[in-house]
Amino acid sequence: MPARHIGPLPSSRFRVAVAAALLAALTAFPAAAGPLDAARAAWSEGRFLEAAAMAEETGRPEGLAFAAESVALQAFYLAAEQDRPALFERALALAARTVEAAPDEAYAHIAAARVMGRHGQTLSTSEAGDRGYAAKIRDSLKRALELNPASVKAMAGLAIWHARVVEVAGSFLARISYGAREKSVHELFGRVLEAVPGEKAALYEYARALRMLDGDMDRARELLRQAMAQPAENAYQRIIDERAAALLAEIEADR
Repeated sequence: MPARHIGPLPSSRFRVAVAAALLAALTAFPAAAGPLDAARAAWSEGRFLEAAAMAEETGRPEGLAFAAESVALQAFYLAAEQDRPALFERALALAARTVEAAPDEAYAHIAAARVMGRHGQTLSTSEAGDRGYAAKIRDSLKRALELNPASVKAMAGLAIWHARVVEVAGSFLARISYGAREKSVHELFGRVLEAVPGEKAALYEYARALRMLDGDMDRARELLRQAMAQPAENAYQRIIDERAAALLAEIEADR
């Protein structure tokens, strides 16, 4: 696939582009009964900040991870633009605390990658480049897979990372400079969907990756329709439905 930029690709711009692509692929949190039950209930209803406050109060690493991702969801999807910076700084601080408290837990590194990925999409090129998000996200996801090779969340995140690198840099430069390959997108999402068939967010994210790659749009349409056919069981899944419907309309408009 030819590169989509003109002329040399500045390293900071490339790093930001990759970081911006890394939205959380699947939103699921470590299982924990009792202390997080109330937070989970609030999260399911879309009260993300309330969920974050309750989760943080547990003082447990899994609670901090839950809180970090909940605040990032609020910042990315629901917050007014002027409120985003403070919310993301809070989410980043929570994610850092999670990794410090549980450096050997995959979910801690996944939470950090997700928060940085969402934040990167809201920043200017220079701001996100200064933060070094692309490398940090990649390293977080790789560490998560070292700790838990079966993590579908880490696999999905890396699948999108490969897709975005190829989209921005083109197949040749992506492969020789960054080790990113289009085939890795399909391999990783294949493993994800084998592990969680019919999972709404995974179906949507694979379709989004195909769109990035100018891939099989018939397959993308199928994935999006499958995603929307699954019942939306919580507020986040309703957001996914809205995004999936918008992406499907965009693909149909390009026919």
